[in-house]
Amino acid sequence: MEGKLRLREPQITPIEGGFLVSDPYGVYEKPLALTEGGLFLLSLMEGRTLEEVQEEVFKRHGVLVPKKELEDLAKALEEAGLLLTEKVEARLKEEEEKLKRERPMRLAGLSYPEGEREARAFLEAFRASYPGEGEEARVLLMPHLEPSRVPEVYGAALAALEKTPPPERIYLVGVAHRPLKEKAAALPVPFQTPFGPALPDLPALQALDALLPFELFNTPLAFREEHSLELPLFFLKGRFPEARVLPLLVARRSPELGEALKVVLRDFPGLLVLAVDLSHVGPRFGDTPLTRTLAEEARRRDLGFLERLAEGEPEAALAFLGANPTRIDGVEVVASLLPLLRERKGKVLAHRLDLEAPTLSAVGAGTLVL
Repeated sequence: MEGKLRLREPQITPIEGGFLVSDPYGVYEKPLALTEGGLFLLSLMEGRTLEEVQEEVFKRHGVLVPKKELEDLAKALEEAGLLLTEKVEARLKEEEEKLKRERPMRLAGLSYPEGEREARAFLEAFRASYPGEGEEARVLLMPHLEPSRVPEVYGAALAALEKTPPPERIYLVGVAHRPLKEKAAALPVPFQTPFGPALPDLPALQALDALLPFELFNTPLAFREEHSLELPLFFLKGRFPEARVLPLLVARRSPELGEALKVVLRDFPGLLVLAVDLSHVGPRFGDTPLTRTLAEEARRRDLGFLERLAEGEPEAALAFLGANPTRIDGVEVVASLLPLLRERKGKVLAHRLDLEAPTLSAVGAGTLVL
């Protein structure tokens, strides 16, 4: 392979005996398994030729890596979509162009039904799983966890939506699980659902973009498989079929986003939805297997966080978490939306810490109405 190599930033997952490196946006689905030595070679490749990689390894360790080994690694990286060749760039551009037209359903048939009639029955069953009544929401915090794991928490969100007058638009703010080029991003296209397409509110999105110091429509591929928008949107579209949507992702806290949304909401009022999960504990997240002590700490953190938000004190909610040892993933979203959450009082409707039995890990989910 000739010339200096250009790599994409991979998603790296530790496994027994090494690492899996993969396309962070899922365009190339097959990951590449590497040993620690292979990962070291990968770390040297950006901006270098294969001959320069050979020289660098020899300079550092006195070992001459056969060029054939480096060529094989480069080829494997190309097949995994991690080496930017003309072929890979063309494939990524093609996928990005598709996403500039519409965002298809990725989880239909897996996390929820694909057909509308079945989807309606699905919503009714989830509402039935929550025995209480809801309250009208101006701001709603709800999960993006796999629905079957926390049905009553989604049911509580549906109970709140029952009491909420249909909004003209929904500001849906999710957690970015894929890399963004900026702190936050939006995708101004229809999102397909079993209830028909959720159409974007283009004037409101353009107004928001104009107020931000960064380009809002910056990473279409990050939306390709993002469940933190798709799963809540299924429930929201089912309840409010006519509402326009502003689908937003937050990767890093962005005070600018909260201030801009505060301005845009004056001219384009709507329901603000925070699609976030709570504690992530257990071996999947770097802890020991779940114990009663760890579970109690996760519940304490989750409920303390939600209760302070319900008191209209988002800064106190963030301070309560400190270094966030149980990894509540809503932190960056809440920190970005402080101007919209201060002094808004509400109620915690539901909370559950759900056990993932195969890994002895757990994830928290909650519903909060403000």
